[in-house]
Parts: sequence; C-alpha cells; structure tokens
Amino acid sequence: MPILRPLACLLPMLLPLMPLHAQSLSLSPAEGGHLIAHELDACLVDAQWQPAPALICARNAETRWKEEVERLGARLDKVLGREARLALETSRTAWEQGRAADLALVEAYHGQLAEAELGDPELLPLSRQLHRNAVWEQRARYLQRLLDGLDERLSDPPARETP
Repeated sequence: MPILRPLACLLPMLLPLMPLHAQSLSLSPAEGGHLIAHELDACLVDAQWQPAPALICARNAETRWKEEVERLGARLDKVLGREARLALETSRTAWEQGRAADLALVEAYHGQLAEAELGDPELLPLSRQLHRNAVWEQRARYLQRLLDGLDERLSDPPARETP
C-alpha cells in the first residue's frame, strides 16, 4: 500500500496541527464545520494525499481562508458600533503582527524538520502549508464566532417582563 508510508511520515508533522484541524474533520457544515475545511478534506481525499496534488489543494484552501477572513472582518465592520469598530481595527492590526510571527514560526519549524531530515521530504511542503492554513482558519473561526454572537443577540426577541 503505497499511500500508507507517506501518511505515516506526515502524521508526526501534523500532530501540532491536530487540535485545530481535527474539529473541522468531525463536523458537517450544518453542524458548525466550515465549508472550506470540508472542501479541503474532500480535495485531499481526491488527491489521495499524494504530495503535489495535495499541496495544490492546501494552497487553494489558504487563498480561500484569506478571503474568508477579509469577508468576515468586513461584515463585522458593518454591524459594529463606532467603539467596537475601533477595537476590531486594533485587533486586526495585532492579529496581523501575530500572524506574521506565527507564519515565521511555521517556516522555521519546517526548516528545522528538513534540516534534521525528519519526516518525508516530499510531504514537508504539505505539512508547512497545512500549518499556514491553520493560522488563517483560526482567525476566520474567531471572527465567525463574534458574528454568530451578534446574530443570536439581534435575533432574540427582547424579554418581556411579566406583571
């Protein structure tokens, strides 16, 4: 079984990612999973986790996560009041700095894996890309939770006091 060896080599590289990505594997979009995560999972299965096609899947997903972060940020900006919009902008700026640091860590981490010859060298780029995706996915999920909280608050009818 030629696919087992690459998967076995990829597993140790993905372990730090598991808490972030495992959630999306177990949930359907109707149950709170994100469509991008599900489409990535389906693409990886279609690519049979072969390094080159799987990397294309993961890179496409990163582009979609970036777009999702922008879309959700714009939606929040439209519905928040002035003070909250200013806080959102401060949060975005801080997140961008943190994102740069997280992505630098991903690069350094995978550079060290390659230097130490740990894991399958053909799968290191895929592992790197999946870790990059997790940084974007985490922000998108955070922004979505904020929007969900507003939707619940705005859709709940005001409680009436009983005499």
